[in-house]
This record gives sequence, C-alpha cells and structure tokens, in this order.
Amino acid sequence: MPAELPYTTPKYEVATERNVVYTRAMGYRKDAPEDSKNALPVSFGQGKMALLDLDMDIYTPAGDPSAKRPLLIMMHGGSFFIGNKDEKGQVAWCRYFASLGYVAACINYRMGFNLGKKSYCKAEDRAVEDAVAALNYLLERDDLHIDVEHIFAAGTSAGAIVALRLAFCPIVGKVRGETAGSDAGSAAVRKHPRICAVGNFWGSVRDLSILENASTPILSFQATGDPIMPYGGGYPFKKFNWGPTRIFAPYMYGTKAIHDRALELGIRAEHHPYPLAKHRLHMDREGNFTPFFYEIRDRMATFFAEELV
Repeated sequence: MPAELPYTTPKYEVATERNVVYTRAMGYRKDAPEDSKNALPVSFGQGKMALLDLDMDIYTPAGDPSAKRPLLIMMHGGSFFIGNKDEKGQVAWCRYFASLGYVAACINYRMGFNLGKKSYCKAEDRAVEDAVAALNYLLERDDLHIDVEHIFAAGTSAGAIVALRLAFCPIVGKVRGETAGSDAGSAAVRKHPRICAVGNFWGSVRDLSILENASTPILSFQATGDPIMPYGGGYPFKKFNWGPTRIFAPYMYGTKAIHDRALELGIRAEHHPYPLAKHRLHMDREGNFTPFFYEIRDRMATFFAEELV
C-alpha cells in the first residue's frame, strides 16, 4: 500500500491573523464586495487614486512544531474591479490548507481601471506587484516559519491570472511588446523564490510565451463553456456579447491553451475541464459550495503535496 502523501490530511486547529497590512500603494481601491455599488460595471476606475493600506489574512496551523512550513498565497477573483479577501471559497481553502500544516494567506490587492486596454493591463500589473509585495512581507516574518523552498500560489479568475504571473512573469516588464516602466527588465527576472506549483482556477494569461520563463507545475480547472474567461483563446466577458470588450480587454489564453502549451514545454500539468456554461465552479448562485469546491480543494492538496515529497 503506497505511503500517504504529506500535507494531505488535516491535523491542526487554525489560528487566524486578520487585516495584516503588508504594504501601502497608490490605487483606486482594495476592496469591493460583489453586493456593493462598486460592483457595477460602470464604476471600473472610480475617479482619482489614493494611498491604500493593502492587507491580508494569515492562517496558520496552531500547535504545529515544524521549523519550516509550506506557504500558500491565494488571490480572489472579480475581473480586477470587484472582490476581496473575505470571499467564502478563498477563506475556506486557506483554512483547510492551514489545517494541513501550511501557512496560508489571502490578500487584498489594488483593483479598478478605466475603459481601455492599456488601463486594464495596468490593473493586472498592479495586482501582480501587490502579490510580490505580499509574498516578500510573508517571507520576512520569521515567526511564521515559512519554508522558502516550498511556496505555492493559487487563485480564481483574475486571482488565477495573478497567481500565474507570480510564477511565470512577476516583474512588470515586456508583455507583447509593451513596456510597463522604464528599464523594467526581463520578464524572466524574479524578486522572490520560485513558486513550486500554481492552482489556476478558470484563469488566463495574455501571452503564452511567459510559460517559457519557469517550469512551475500548473493545476487547472475550468468550465468548457465559461461565459467570462475564454477556455482556449479569445476575449473575456463573452457572456455580455459586448463588442467594446475588444477595446478595453486584451486577447487572453484560458486553461486549455495554458495546459497544452505547458505540456509542449515539458511542464508538469493537470487539467480538469467541465462541460458546463458557468464561470465560478466552486459556488452556486445562492453562495453555497458546490461539490466542485471540495474536488478542487482535495486535488490541489494532492497536486501540491507531490512537490513536497
């Protein structure tokens, strides 16, 4: 009988450190619950930027004697204009991984953009910058006992975009010939230790070539009829049948395209397609967990554990 993989069975109670400020940065906002007025599409950027305190919740295994713990950093979805770290699924996944022995953190990051492709791409870049800052903060916390050799990232939708960028293209640099800053440097340069594996839950990338920057394993889930993010390649938000979508959103490559390219590059990858026409697999319309929530949780634990043996 094969030995049980480590970090796949809950062992610990979970301690929570809430609203920990990890950096300050200029942005439109860091928090927009889906039921708030900020959720209206017409509110994308909402005026002038301000200096924001960006925060996270940190979940740890209470009573764990380990000197080194794997880290999972999670990012919520919301198309870079809604959402926050209190999203029910993110919280539950973080708590579960902390019970396995991980340090798990769910972050708020800057959101909001004006209509226009350049502004949308800058919103993505800001979120990636924030994820890097959050990771750097966590690694400076000696009391968390994080194992710098075993860092994982995951997210849903926009959060998955950030997780993929964190692993393969964390520096705001050249993407499809666009330079985000002066002398931004090569996209292959990184400011933090290697990400061991990524949970890509109905996310996408702007440029498949970023997968050439690293060999990070990718676990993906998506509905084949996803009405928000393309499954293969295409423009997002096809649900709304907006012609203007092409004006303010870039062409994206979804989980199927990412998975196929990863295999071509020899990257360990696992892809789970579902013949459904919905975006968020883990939640139903009433905000309850679907069976997919638990399937994703357990497959993610196993996929990540294979990098820990």
